Amino acid sequence: MNPITILYFGDLMARLSIGREQLRLPPSVKDVAGLLKVLAMRGGDWQAAFGQPRATLHVTVNKQEAAADTPLQGGDEVAFIESVSL
Repeated sequence: MNPITILYFGDLMARLSIGREQLRLPPSVKDVAGLLKVLAMRGGDWQAAFGQPRATLHVTVNKQEAAADTPLQGGDEVAFIESVSL
């Protein structure tokens, strides 16, 4: 699979010290849920950010609202937006 582009916004960008990355997914990763598992396996702050579903984490694929079962393919742009209410 061609790499996907991952964008991190809000608190995620600060906590993970990254705003953007290119990632080549293993062939077994077919959807957003699989991507979340791959990111959580990095451990530490990554596990805390992606290991458990939570209402404050929003995901888009190619600028469209996405769910855990949204399929991924090479060239996609995935954005993770952490929304924290004040």
